[in-house]
Order: sequence, then structure tokens, then C-alpha cells
Amino acid sequence: MIKLTALLLVLFVTAFGAIFLLALSTKKLKNRLLLSFFFLISFLVFFGNFLAFFNFYKIVHYYDFIFLAALLAFYPSYYLYLFSAFNFKISKAKWIYHFIPSIVIGLLMLMVSFSSNQQDFQIYMSNNIYGTPLTTTSAKALDNIYDFGRIVHLLQIILYTFLAIRIILIGRKSMTNSFSNLENYQLQYFYITGISFITLMSIPGFYITLMDRIPFSTNNFSLLYLSILFTILYIILAIIGLKQKPSKEYLNSFRKPKIHHKDMPNIENNLLKYFKKEKPWLHPDLSIWEVANHIGTNRTYISYIINENLASNFNSFVNNYRINEAKKLLLKKGNIPISEISDLSGFGSVNSFIRIFKHVENQTPSNFRKKNT
Repeated sequence: MIKLTALLLVLFVTAFGAIFLLALSTKKLKNRLLLSFFFLISFLVFFGNFLAFFNFYKIVHYYDFIFLAALLAFYPSYYLYLFSAFNFKISKAKWIYHFIPSIVIGLLMLMVSFSSNQQDFQIYMSNNIYGTPLTTTSAKALDNIYDFGRIVHLLQIILYTFLAIRIILIGRKSMTNSFSNLENYQLQYFYITGISFITLMSIPGFYITLMDRIPFSTNNFSLLYLSILFTILYIILAIIGLKQKPSKEYLNSFRKPKIHHKDMPNIENNLLKYFKKEKPWLHPDLSIWEVANHIGTNRTYISYIINENLASNFNSFVNNYRINEAKKLLLKKGNIPISEISDLSGFGSVNSFIRIFKHVENQTPSNFRKKNT
């Protein structure tokens, strides 16, 4: 009963999550579609384990190649979801390389499985679940492919955990160089996703793959514990996936663009004039694309000037103008309410205003007013 509960729990969550996220996905919310794909891949993996642990060997005989292909597509599909969540450009031609191990090893298992008889496959599965000896050549061949798949999966856990952390850091940098209001994109969700995935999936997953199925075939409580961990993770991913809003513009910071430095002084001068005279920073959701369009250049040049010449990023550059405006308003007579000052200086919310003001000035807006009036 414990084993059944453990295996059905995570199966239900992944199946329901895949259907629910797919139903709520749109063209503007492709991250939900790709998260749904990740949930589907997860379901295929857990369904394979369900069949194996309950000795449905006749079904596993024709399903094991799907299980192994899904196992090796698990981490690439999660990485693909992260790409979509940040709205990085996804090249289908390049992304197919991430799934080559899944395709190749899955097809190899398909050919060997279908060429082996039921008795050989049962010997292989008994060894896989209970550690019994491999007594036929065909069973040994199946086991060799399975073990090779496990080794590849262990390497994937290390590689894609690193890549996931890397893309979150690159995404954060790209967003601070593109948007003046980061609250719309809720970066904290990416941090929660990353930490949750590493602690609840990558670390336990590495241990499970390393130990294989044998220790868990007789320890139902270990299965239940792992199932609860995975269920918590999938619930967190589903909630965050529904709340995340990808950037409206494509982000791409993986290639360093070519810069024509002779244009820099003129663009920088126009940028500073634009901010001084027209005060675009009063618009709470100002983006680097809007600024670039107004000046008549592209985001690459604006970003380069702010990063290299002004030693800042777009988010900090814009917010410094807002902070200076807020300080002027705080010193005016009449004690303008903090909420009104937040609106008048271009911040998206009072909480954002107070947080950023405190970060820049090392004091709250109220304390600044008290000290200077």
C-alpha cells in the first residue's frame, strides 16, 4: 500500500500538471507549454518506474525504451523551460543536440528490447529490480544499455544543474540591462525554482541514479519519502510556472555584439539629453527598447554605453533618476505622501520605491525626509 501510494502520488501530480499547464498555455506564455512538456517527460519516467516496481515486465518489455529516452530528455527539457521562462531565443536546430542522447540510446534500447524474447527481458528486469544474476547474452546487452544510460544521466545531472544556474544568472543580468521595473518579471521566482530543483530533484536524483532501483525495491518508506520530495517540487514548479511572465521582447546575451565605437559619443550625448529633457523614467515600465527606438539606435548600443561608459546597468541607471526626483519631492513643503511620491517619481509600486531607495541611500524615504527637513 505504501509503495502504491508513493508511486501513484507523483504520477498523479505530473499527469495533472502537464494537462493543466498545457490548457493554460498561450503564444505569449510559451513557458507554460514547455513546462507542461517537462511534466509529461517526468510522467513517462515515473510511469516506467511504476511498471518496473510492480513487475509488469510484459509491458516494460515494450515500454523500457520510452522510459530510457524520457530519462535522458528529463534535464534538457527542464533547461528548455528555463530558456522560455526568460524568453531567450530558442533555435530549434541547436536544441536538437540536447536531445541526441535521449534519441540515440532510446532507439538502441528499442532495437535490443524488440530483438530479445520475454524470458531474456525478465532476467534483465529481475537483475534490475532485485539484483539477480544475468544469465543470457541478450539480458546482459539490455543491462549494458541501461547502465550506459544511467552514466549519461548522471553526467546530465551535473551538466544541466550547472547550466541552469548559469542561465538564471545570465537572465538576471540581461533583465537588469533591459527593464526599469523588474517586479513585473518576478526574478525571485527563478531563484526559488533553481534552489528547489537542485535540493528536491538534482541531489536526490543523483543519489537514486547512482544507487539504481535495487535498494528501493524493498524499502517502501524510502520510495514514499522521495515521492513526497518530488511532489513538493512539481507543485512549486506548477505554481511558479503559472505566475511567471516572460519578457515581451526576446533576450539574448550569449553572443557579444559587434560595436562601432565611432558612434558611441553621439549616442551617449543623445541618451543623456533625452533623460534630462523628456524624463522617460517617469514611465514605470520603461524598457531599453523604448529608449533605443526614441533615440534612433538599437538596445545593444544603449546597453553598451550604460554598462561600459556609465558603469551601470539599465535598471540602476533609470532608478537613479527616479531616486533623485523622489529626493526633491521629499524635501518639498507639505509632506507629500510616500505613495504619491512613488507615483510621481516613476516607480511601479510603493514597496519597490522603498526597497530601491533604501538600497541606494541606506535609509528609508521617511528617514531621509526627517533628517533633511
